[in-house]
Amino acid sequence: MSASVVLAALLLGVVSCAATNDSPQTRVTVEVFTVAVAGAEDAGLEFMRLEGRLEGGVNPDDRASELASQATDELRFIHSTSWRWEPDGRIVLTYLAWAGDGGLAPGARPLPSLAPPGPTDPLHPRPAEIGELDPLAHGLRHLAFLLRTGTDGSVAEAIGPRACEELKRFEPAVAGEM
Repeated sequence: MSASVVLAALLLGVVSCAATNDSPQTRVTVEVFTVAVAGAEDAGLEFMRLEGRLEGGVNPDDRASELASQATDELRFIHSTSWRWEPDGRIVLTYLAWAGDGGLAPGARPLPSLAPPGPTDPLHPRPAEIGELDPLAHGLRHLAFLLRTGTDGSVAEAIGPRACEELKRFEPAVAGEM
């Protein structure tokens, strides 16, 4: 058997295992923080966090949109903001979704003050502990980055002027590994 046939068989096995998402080492979860400006004037932001397993063959963007649609009927924007490895072996893909003003389902929580990121080891960027709202804070900082660096105005147009005003309080940051 040639080396290329063996390599192809090995790669096919790895892709097949990852696509079925059955192994604890390849389990993938999609986490979506859907955010909106609260309905009342000067009420700040509110959010809902939903997550679900990513089944083999499903596009993570589609799964994120499906989850966000459970939080709102008025989905305006969705963006992949980070991923992280969890000690249980899961890979968590995090998305930030934006709903129309006051457009979240019952059960939405008011957004509390979010702490800035702590320092990390340059060779190990994953924080030692990741709190429930840390990925949301990361996503909001990334959205603030997109608003301030976008040249076509599409993000601002999608989320609306009240949301843009609320996001001015977040220090811009690029997305990536959490």
